[in-house]
Amino acid sequence: MLRTFSLVGMAAQAEGRRLKAKANAAAKSAAFYAAAGLMGIAAFVMLHVLGWYTARNSFGPIVSALIILVVDLVLAGLFVFLASRNTAARDEMEAQAVRNVALTGAAQSAVSSFTTQAAPLMALGGIALAALWPKLRGDRRR
Repeated sequence: MLRTFSLVGMAAQAEGRRLKAKANAAAKSAAFYAAAGLMGIAAFVMLHVLGWYTARNSFGPIVSALIILVVDLVLAGLFVFLASRNTAARDEMEAQAVRNVALTGAAQSAVSSFTTQAAPLMALGGIALAALWPKLRGDRRR
């Protein structure tokens, strides 16, 4: 029975590690999405500035604004790529595997413990039932 509790405790610790790894991955993903959003807003603003410069001048400031716009778009694309990657960390997968093994072992240990400890009681119950059955049925033959 002690083994069962030990395995359940191990499973709980592994689940805690898995959830922590998952929360860290979600936080990183959120930071990259926030950076991508910021760079997207910057690109949108630069697009408007580029349009304004195009109307105002022919070529001078447009080239510099176009360079800034391209850099912003490249950075936004990079951040979107980093945020959308599958970041299932190795730690998360290992913790989930340990949890599954521990829970399976705990279930097997509990069943094994119950059957070995309950077998004598079940045998005694069967003997008692066999002895009392005629009286319970109301047979008066004995």
